[in-house]
Amino acid sequence: MGQIASSSSSNSVPWRRCGATHVAVYGTLRAGGVNDIARLHAGIRRIGVTALTGTLHDLGWYPGLSLAGTQSVLAEVYPLDDALEQAMDGVEGIWPKDVGEYAKRIVTAQVQLPDGGSQRLEVLVYEAQPSLVRGAPVIDASDWLAWYEAQGKPHSNQPFSLRTESSAAPSAD
Repeated sequence: MGQIASSSSSNSVPWRRCGATHVAVYGTLRAGGVNDIARLHAGIRRIGVTALTGTLHDLGWYPGLSLAGTQSVLAEVYPLDDALEQAMDGVEGIWPKDVGEYAKRIVTAQVQLPDGGSQRLEVLVYEAQPSLVRGAPVIDASDWLAWYEAQGKPHSNQPFSLRTESSAAPSAD
C-alpha cells in the first residue's frame, strides 16, 4: 500500500492518475448511496465485491476507512478510467484542491465475481487520513451502508460536497 497522490496543503494540486484499473468503494459511493458511483459514470457496472481490511469510522453522514486494523469492510469493485478517477478525486477532496481528508492507496484485493469465481486485483481505495478519523467512533459493522440506514440518520441532500475552509459541507468516500 503506497500513497499515490495526496498533500495536506490547501493549494491546488496537479491531477495524478493512480495507475489502478479498478476502484473499491465502501461508503456513499456504493450503489444506492447518496453519492452512488453511477452518478459519476453513467452505465458503470459493478464487477464484484471484496472485503477490505482496516478500521471503519463514523464521520457523520459518511464513513472513513483506515487501512490499519483487522476489521473486514464490505466494498464494491468497479472498473476505473481516468475520467472516473478524476471525478472521484473531486468527491474525495483530493483534486483540484487537496483538503487533506483522504489519500489514494492501491491495495491487492480478492474480488468475488458474480459468477461465483474470484480474482485478485489491484484496486484504488480512498483511505481516510489519520487526522480525519482521530477520535471518530469506530463502526462495528462490515457493511457501512446497511449500518447507516439502520441508524435512521438522514442523508445529505447535497451529494459531492467537499469540506473546504469556506464550507462546512462534508466530503464523501
